Amino acid sequence: MLKKYKIYITGIVGLLGYGIYNTLKDRAEITGLDLQDILITGLSYQKISLLDMKSVERDIAKIKPDVLVHTAALVNVDKCEENPKEARILNTDVTEQLAYICQKYEIKMIYISTDAVFDGLNPNLYTEEDTARPINIYGKTKLDGEKAVLKYPDNLVFRTNIYGINVQEKQSFGEWIYDSLITGKTLNMFTDIDFSPILVNELAELIYQSCKKELCGLYHACGTGCITKYEFGIKLNEVFQIGSNTIHPIMSDTVKLKAKRAKHMGMSNNKLCKELQIKISTPEESIRKFFHLIRSRDYNGN
Repeated sequence: MLKKYKIYITGIVGLLGYGIYNTLKDRAEITGLDLQDILITGLSYQKISLLDMKSVERDIAKIKPDVLVHTAALVNVDKCEENPKEARILNTDVTEQLAYICQKYEIKMIYISTDAVFDGLNPNLYTEEDTARPINIYGKTKLDGEKAVLKYPDNLVFRTNIYGINVQEKQSFGEWIYDSLITGKTLNMFTDIDFSPILVNELAELIYQSCKKELCGLYHACGTGCITKYEFGIKLNEVFQIGSNTIHPIMSDTVKLKAKRAKHMGMSNNKLCKELQIKISTPEESIRKFFHLIRSRDYNGN
């Protein structure tokens, strides 16, 4: 019989945090912390700020989890650029403190990082061996978070780019496209920026399998292959059969953004697939799974 892991999640009602809970709740004991106060049947967590590290440590010491999954971060790329000090505190300093606490209590830490650690100049899919050269504050602070976590050899870092269904009043990339299309809004989507998206549900499974396999180190936990933002929108429209013609192709240079963005963010997941002996969905396969999740959400009125 497999061990039932005790998993502690920072940002537990965020996009990924809740995705992990919802996917693994029958196979693991899951709790954590978040600043948001949302009532979810079956989910118990503490409302604690990650800036109150004494309270965070007390809660972690009381729970004594096997694994801590650190999903909480300042992920708004432009906000990070405008507030570099806040980004440094939340994405790097807090991560370093959590890594120390996990080491102190012999807890494995899984850190959720980003494809934004790359500059986008490599024409191939990025591997874990490629040099990270972030071009914005968000990427720099997340990369420094990686380094803090990997100082301890039992820890695990996943670089990823996620979408899925939120329980908060926020929208993931996929939800934004879907809701815009069904309400007839015009979308301008980039033809020159590509990525390797993965559904939060599938990433949750990768986290669980990695715990069972006791993986450590750095891995790219992303979709198989890459797709432009524009192609993603077109494919979602086709799969959902919305019939809208309101997705317009544009180049990213035509939009004034506060932070620089890498144009090529596609990553290779070969290392992780080999370690776990699995296949990970392509962007198109992922969109089809997202379709069933959205249909279920809309049907249930959630």
